[in-house]
Amino acid sequence: MRYMWEPFVQYGQKRRRNKGEILYSQGEKGKGFYYLTEGKISFRLLSEDGKERIIDYMLEGFLFGEQGVSSDNYYITAMADTDVSVYYFSNESFITILRDHANAKEIFISSIISKMRLLKETYAILNKPYEQQMAHFIMLLCKKHDSQTVPITQIDLAQYIGTSRTTVYKIIQKWTERNLVLQKNRKIVVTDPLGMKALYEQT
Repeated sequence: MRYMWEPFVQYGQKRRRNKGEILYSQGEKGKGFYYLTEGKISFRLLSEDGKERIIDYMLEGFLFGEQGVSSDNYYITAMADTDVSVYYFSNESFITILRDHANAKEIFISSIISKMRLLKETYAILNKPYEQQMAHFIMLLCKKHDSQTVPITQIDLAQYIGTSRTTVYKIIQKWTERNLVLQKNRKIVVTDPLGMKALYEQT
């Protein structure tokens, strides 16, 4: 899926956003969707109890905010985690792309399906112990980066699972002792992927 929307960027409007800026908010009515060409986006979910959690990160080369094309409300908030460059596609430009490129519909639908699967997985694990949530998130990032080394801080992990940095530190120490991961230079290296997978899949 990565970079498959690249041939269509000429139909979009290029925009730059600074770190910390909101591209769209949870509950906001959509008018289009985005394609990330530079930087990193974090997706945040505001729960019913008023707590905001990071549920995913987006790297360059992917679509996001697809639900906006049908004028539905965005179900999460998209924030620039770094300075970013994106292309914005209005409903009108999307119709033009579909008219001019027969393969665009399949790419778009595949992107939506992958997002829905991720959201389902995320909701399913929200009530699991913190250790399982962390393992799931780290392995998700490994898949996104196509690497067993992922750039993530303890603060980011704490925001994702909705706990303290101290709890995250204790879990990472436990994993290090079990030779599941190493941590260095604001990165986590997964040394035992099968062990990590078994950890978050346990019932």
